[in-house]
Amino acid sequence: MTVSELTDQFDVSQPAISQHLTTLRLSGLVLQRKDGRQMYYRAAPEGMKTLFSWINLHRAFWQERMPRLNTLLEEMKDE
Repeated sequence: MTVSELTDQFDVSQPAISQHLTTLRLSGLVLQRKDGRQMYYRAAPEGMKTLFSWINLHRAFWQERMPRLNTLLEEMKDE
């Protein structure tokens, strides 16, 4: 999709979309292709593998700690 096509899909300004795309591209999560004056973007499946690994690592971390955090918050509320 082009930046214009993406802007039409969301209630966000074109500069904000461009800024997000730059960050995603630099992170390896989207690929960019130029065709004439248009720039096209698409998801990069290879980059998603790294993101999913990171999410799974942190999911395990928080799943272990959330019950302890909940207990601590309940104790603090009782004080």
